[in-house]
Amino acid sequence: MHEAARSIMGRLRARDAVELAELGIDPESAANAFASPAVLARTFVHDGTLAAIVSFHRLTPKAVAASLMATDNWFRVARAVVRWGIREARPALLAKGYARAECRTMEGHADAIRLLERLGFVCECRMPDFGATGAAFLQYAWRLEDHVPVQIAESSTAAAPAADTGLQAGGRAE
Repeated sequence: MHEAARSIMGRLRARDAVELAELGIDPESAANAFASPAVLARTFVHDGTLAAIVSFHRLTPKAVAASLMATDNWFRVARAVVRWGIREARPALLAKGYARAECRTMEGHADAIRLLERLGFVCECRMPDFGATGAAFLQYAWRLEDHVPVQIAESSTAAAPAADTGLQAGGRAE
């Protein structure tokens, strides 16, 4: 997992690099964090090249921290990430006894916000002056026992907005 994380960190999409810098985390430290033992983690590949990494690390006995970093090929695997999150990650986390996943993202990081909301995360609060240069962040929570309809990832009504938001996954995920 460490080499996968390092590969992605070396080719981060610009917005993820800015977010890491605001958090005061360099790409090597981020790669190490993604490679540390996780409750659940997965990489997503497009045309044989790593495009994204998702991990859930334990915060408390009932909560995990959700993290995602991606390359510019994000839009090619985004739909697969949503499907995996709803069909596999959520049930796996529930089976392990977790009730909540938390994620913070920089205000204005539209791709991250769309992904979180498609998965069923709810914005809990705005955190002004959280970043290194004073950037505001948003804290989202995925209350895992809440009902999240699978149609979010699959329906034709969800597919139309997805085309506008970069949530297409034209490639296959591995």
